[in-house]
Amino acid sequence: MPHKPGALLVAEIGNVTTRVTLVDLVDGEMRLIGQASVPSTTEPPFENAVIGILEAASQLSETTGRQLMHDGSLLMPQTNERDGVNSVVALTSASPPMSVVVAAVASEMSARSATRASRPTYTTLLQTITLDDAAGASPDGDHSWIERQVQTLMGLRPDVVIIAGGLEDGAQDALVRLAHIVGLTALTTRVDSDGQPRQDINKRRVIFAGNSYARERVIEALSSRADLQLVDNVRPTLDAEQLTPMRQMLTKLYNEALLPLVPGAPALRRISSAPLASASDAAGLMTRFVAEHYHRATLAIDCGSANTALYLAEAGRYTPMVFGAIGSGYGLGGLLAERGAAAIARWLPFAISERELTHWLLNKMLRPQTIPASRDDVLIEQAVAREALALALAELQGERTATYDYVVAGGGVLANAPHPGLAALTILDALQPSADESVLAIELHLDTLGLLAACGALAASNPDAALTLFERDLLRNTPLATCVVALGSGRLGEPAVEAELREVGGAVQRVTVAHGQIGRLALAPNRKAQLMLRPIGNVRIGRNAPGEEVASDVAAISGSALGVVIDARGRPLRLPDEPAGRQKLLWEWLVAVGAEQGPLPYPIAEVIADAPVSISPATPTIAFADASASAPGAANGAPEAPATLERDLAKLRQSIEEPKKGGFLRRKR
Repeated sequence: MPHKPGALLVAEIGNVTTRVTLVDLVDGEMRLIGQASVPSTTEPPFENAVIGILEAASQLSETTGRQLMHDGSLLMPQTNERDGVNSVVALTSASPPMSVVVAAVASEMSARSATRASRPTYTTLLQTITLDDAAGASPDGDHSWIERQVQTLMGLRPDVVIIAGGLEDGAQDALVRLAHIVGLTALTTRVDSDGQPRQDINKRRVIFAGNSYARERVIEALSSRADLQLVDNVRPTLDAEQLTPMRQMLTKLYNEALLPLVPGAPALRRISSAPLASASDAAGLMTRFVAEHYHRATLAIDCGSANTALYLAEAGRYTPMVFGAIGSGYGLGGLLAERGAAAIARWLPFAISERELTHWLLNKMLRPQTIPASRDDVLIEQAVAREALALALAELQGERTATYDYVVAGGGVLANAPHPGLAALTILDALQPSADESVLAIELHLDTLGLLAACGALAASNPDAALTLFERDLLRNTPLATCVVALGSGRLGEPAVEAELREVGGAVQRVTVAHGQIGRLALAPNRKAQLMLRPIGNVRIGRNAPGEEVASDVAAISGSALGVVIDARGRPLRLPDEPAGRQKLLWEWLVAVGAEQGPLPYPIAEVIADAPVSISPATPTIAFADASASAPGAANGAPEAPATLERDLAKLRQSIEEPKKGGFLRRKR
C-alpha cells in the first residue's frame, strides 16, 4: 500500500510489552520522533491489543507534545499542526505458537531435516514419530506401535502434522503407512442421543514434504481426512536438504491461521493501514536486506520473553531459526525442559542450588513483566539468554556453518542489560564465534529501541522510512563493539595476542591479552581508528596463519559503547570444574568488559552440581507441550511463493544506493 507523507505509528505487540514508535519527516527524511512502551493488553482482563497501543500513544502525546489522541481514539489523519498520524503499522509476536508434529521415515535423515524446516516462524515441536522407532519398539500389552502413535497424536492435537521421508525415486510404502497413521487420528468416536456409536471426521492440517513420487498414494490415504498441502521433498538426496518450500508453507499457514488469533485482532485491523505482520517475518526481511545492502554476512538475534530467534543471511542465502515457547519469561518452562537448571547455573558467579534456581525461573515465568531487583537477578536473566541462544544456534549449525561478521542483537534481556558489556559478553558466550564462523572481526550492534522488526514492518508500505530508520536511528544509536577472536591453545595467563589501536587524530592504546582472558580498547562512538594485532605462538586471527600479524585499514574501526573487544578464551569455551575457579573466572570476564568491578563479592561454593566442562552448544532434545487448538486450514495443492516478503525486499532494494564494499582487517605488510 503506498504511504502518505507524514507521521505514522509502528506498533509492536509482544507477549509482555507493547512498543509504539512515532515516525515523521525531519529534513526530508523519515526519522524516529518518540517511543513509548506499556504492558501488553492481550491477556485478561483486557484481551485487546489495541488498548495497549492507545495507552502508549497517550504517553507519546505527553513526551513529544503532539496530540495523537482525540476522544479516546487515534487522531487520523495528521493535521496541518502535525498532530495525529496518517497511518498505523502493526506487528506482533504475541499470537500463539503453531504446534507441530513430525512424522518421518528415518530419525537420522528426514526427521532432522523436517525439524529444522519447522522453525521459520513461531512454532513449537510437540513430538517426532519415525518408522525406525517402530522397529525397535517393545510390545506394550495389547497395543501395537501404530495404536500408540494414533493415541498420542489424538491427545496432542497439533496444529500441523509434517510427513517427510523417502529420497526421490526411493521408498513410497513407508510414507503411505505414515499417512494412514495420521489419517486414523482424524476419526473420533462418540455416542449419539440414540445410544448408537458414531464416527466424526476432524480433518488434520498436514504438510507432505516427502518423496514426490508417493504424492498420489498419500493423497488417496488422506482423502477427506486432512487439509493437505504438498511441498518439495525436504531431503531429496542423502547429501542435500531442500527446506525453503516447507518454511514458506509453514509461514503462510501461521499467518493465515494463528496471526488472527491475537486478542483484539478485529479492532487492530480497523486502525491499521497494512495487514498485521508477525515480528519474525519483519525481522527476517530486514536481516536479508541488511546482508544484501552492506555485503555483510548478517546475524540478527531476538531473545524475547516467549520466543527466541536467530536470522542468518549472506550471499543470497537466508536461514531463520525461531523457537516458539523458548524464552526469558513465558518461555522459561520450555527452556528448562530443553536445557535444565544446571546448564543455566553454570554461567553464574555465585552459588545457587538447582532447586532454588528452578523456583526463581518458575516465578519469572509466572510474572514475566517483573524487573530484575538485584545484581543476582540480572545475572540469572543473562544466563537464561545464553542458554536460549545456544539452543537456537545448535539447531542452526546443524543445517549450515554459521558464518557472519555483522550482528544485530535485540530482545528485552539484551536490550535492557544495565551495562553494554554485559550484553556483549552474553552474546559472545552464547555464539562462541571462531575462525570457522567469522571473518577477522565481528561488528556488534545492540537494538536497544527494538527497531529491527519495526523497520521490516515498514518495508511494505514505506521502504524509504525503513532504510532511514535503520541507518539513522538503529545503527547510529546502538553500536556495541568490534570483536576479535584470537584462536589457539596456550596455558592460562600466558600472552596470546598483542593489540594496538591508533585513533585517527588521537592517542595510541596498547594491550596484551592472555589466554583465557578478554581485553578491551576504548574507542568512543563517532571516532575512527586503525587496529593492529600481533598473535603470539600458535595463536591466529581469523583464517590467517598462526602468529601472522594483521591490521585494519586506516580509520576502518568505528567507535562504539565498548570499543574493541579481544576474546582470547579459546573455542569451545571451557570452565574450571571446581567452584572456586569457575566463579572467579566468570567474574573476571564481567570485570574485563566493564560490567562489574573489584574482586569477587560472592562466597565460594563448596560443591558444584554436575557442571559440564565443555560448554559448546549441545544438540537440543524434543520438547513435549500441550498443543493449541487447531484453526481452519488452507486449500490443497502446492504452495505459491511468498510474494509479499519478496516484494517488500525488492522495494527496499530499489530505495537505496549501492554502498562501498570494505573489510575490517588485512595482513600487515
